[in-house]
Amino acid sequence: MVKSFGVLRVLALASALALALGACTLPEPLPNPNPEIVVLDAIEETPAAPPVSEPAPVDEGEARIADTIASMSLRDKVAGLLLGAVSDSDPATLVRITEDTPVAGFLMARGNLRRDVYAVRDFVSTVQEGQEFPLVLAVDQEGPPVAAIAGDEFPGARDLGQGPVSATAEAFLARQQLVDRFGANVNFGLVADVSAGSGAYIHSRSFHTDPTIVSDHVVAAIEAGVPEVAQTVKHFPGHGMVFEDSHREIPIADITYDQWFDTHAMPFRAAITEGVELVMMGHIQVPSVSRDPASLSDDWVSILRNEMGFSGVIVTDDLTMLRASGDERYQDPATVAVAALVAGNDLILLTVDVARDPELATYRLIVDAMEAAVLSGQVSEDQVDQSLTRVLRLRSQLGTP
Repeated sequence: MVKSFGVLRVLALASALALALGACTLPEPLPNPNPEIVVLDAIEETPAAPPVSEPAPVDEGEARIADTIASMSLRDKVAGLLLGAVSDSDPATLVRITEDTPVAGFLMARGNLRRDVYAVRDFVSTVQEGQEFPLVLAVDQEGPPVAAIAGDEFPGARDLGQGPVSATAEAFLARQQLVDRFGANVNFGLVADVSAGSGAYIHSRSFHTDPTIVSDHVVAAIEAGVPEVAQTVKHFPGHGMVFEDSHREIPIADITYDQWFDTHAMPFRAAITEGVELVMMGHIQVPSVSRDPASLSDDWVSILRNEMGFSGVIVTDDLTMLRASGDERYQDPATVAVAALVAGNDLILLTVDVARDPELATYRLIVDAMEAAVLSGQVSEDQVDQSLTRVLRLRSQLGTP
């Protein structure tokens, strides 16, 4: 019995020890005081290629104009801002002028047009031959009472202004087609003047005395244009402000700028919005704006460019008209042409009477004076280049027979 009890006791002690060990929790490991930091290599990304910008498209027409101007002498540049007018039926006379003085073109007078359509087209073709850019060959074709080309049986502005704008569109479409048929490519034919009344010189050539009505008819006439024949609105800032004839004197308008802007400016603003190609400056003086007639006024040119946003060609009315005023300042054609250039006009129109000047030396003297004005600093060559750019841009779009 004692032996069995001893065995049992040993077994009991072994079981107790096993239970004690099973009830214990194992101790947590101590932290490593110097842990090893593992750094992963960064993944290198290939940088994105910069976007490829497409080169700006080259306007070949503008590049051609720029190259042409860069290759021109100063004398030829200023000559390219001159618009001649010689009433001669022999095309050789006009060709002689372009060879001696490379003018921008001519206002064709009745002496150039006093033949049938085929003869006039031959005349124009001869004058245009060999030109890098078509010459400006302009006509005054307003319709009755002013019509340089015979056979214009369509109503004039005074009659059209009393009717619907659709009639104006039809008449001016036919008129522009007539101009094109005779080989001309610019019409000085759109009177945007608001008449001051029946006693005004311009009344018979104006659409109306109401600026809104005039504006509507001017827009209709512009919309009725034909390709390759440019239109001109005249006589900025408005011959209707005065009653006198600017062929005989320099009329003076007693009107403020605000009054002008709200009335006589309206048709010109409408024409500019509609995209008219040329604006003709009148020989009208408005003392509240400028001491000079508009055709010689940098103030009016600035208003037209900067306030009204016109980017086309500004052309003077015929500068020989100023002589009739008797004012000594306007008797020398070269002096007046320089004043028009300095003012900022792009095209300077001046008629020469071939009977008084058979050698046509007047144009050479004018170009000499204009060149000297640039060399002396009266006007910058940059301004000349800008005007010439506008003129060549116009000429590049004009048609020839």
